[in-house]
Amino acid sequence: MTRGLGDSAKAAIAALILLGAAALLVFVIHPGGSHGQVGWYAGLLPGSILATFLMDFVQDLVPHAQRLAYLVLTLVFSFLWYFLLAYIVIKVVRASAGAKKA
Repeated sequence: MTRGLGDSAKAAIAALILLGAAALLVFVIHPGGSHGQVGWYAGLLPGSILATFLMDFVQDLVPHAQRLAYLVLTLVFSFLWYFLLAYIVIKVVRASAGAKKA
């Protein structure tokens, strides 16, 4: 019997899909106009908040790469956030499905 993807692989795929959808919504569709865009940006890409705090250290180390570092940190931290959420949902669904069978 072959096994399918593991929970972490499923969570990574879900995180990539969610991150792509969030980036598409924030950077292409622009909901809420210019004033509402800040809320959508912070809500859908929560890694931007942590990236903002870390930019002080990055600016001291590599001042020329500040924009690229901010973008990379935002995407990495947002991916980790979505990965964590997807992994928790997968584990809860799996546990509840196992409890129903027993």
